[in-house]
Amino acid sequence: MAIISEGINGGFTGKAGSVVGYNRMGKWIIRGLPRAKKKNRRVSAGQQASRSVFTKMQYFLSPIVPFIRVGFNMESRSRQITAHNAAKSYNMLNAFTPEGEIDYSKVLVSFGKLPGALAATLETDDAGLHFSWNDNSKEKDASSDDQVMLLAYNVAKKGTYWMLSGARRKVGKETLKVGKSDKPKVLHTYIAFISDDRQRISMSTYLGEIVY
Repeated sequence: MAIISEGINGGFTGKAGSVVGYNRMGKWIIRGLPRAKKKNRRVSAGQQASRSVFTKMQYFLSPIVPFIRVGFNMESRSRQITAHNAAKSYNMLNAFTPEGEIDYSKVLVSFGKLPGALAATLETDDAGLHFSWNDNSKEKDASSDDQVMLLAYNVAKKGTYWMLSGARRKVGKETLKVGKSDKPKVLHTYIAFISDDRQRISMSTYLGEIVY
């Protein structure tokens, strides 16, 4: 309730609807009250699904941020956002099943226009993971000096193994050493290429899930 202090033309003290009045140093002041926050707002099924997708992708990307900073560097520059946000944005839109689970075969850990790995394969032994590919240096924009980037990711235990500057494209093979603890472990594997001057990069290629 508000009280008029000096008749109808005077000021008032107290609360009147959405405003409050008071006297300060001989001057009457009226100000609006802040809007009350709505509590217990129900979250829709769509909002819950969106939050779940966001959380799952955040969890997936967090252990491989150093790799993502290189892999999505060019895309982040063109969009003027961080590499992490660029990777999260792409994969949230393109790497989930209709049931809301991550489809690791559709995940990209690098993004660009450089030609990727041609006919890439993967074999394993006690020495590590052996990646191989065909030399496609003669493709447009490719170079024999492009370097391979490799990633093996144990999602269940957030264990990661990567290489950012591996063998040249012309070499056709590279080995990624993987820790021997916690065997056997399920690894999701990816391969990509980056130019020698680090100004171009390829889309990553998923080479499958292996038990090592």
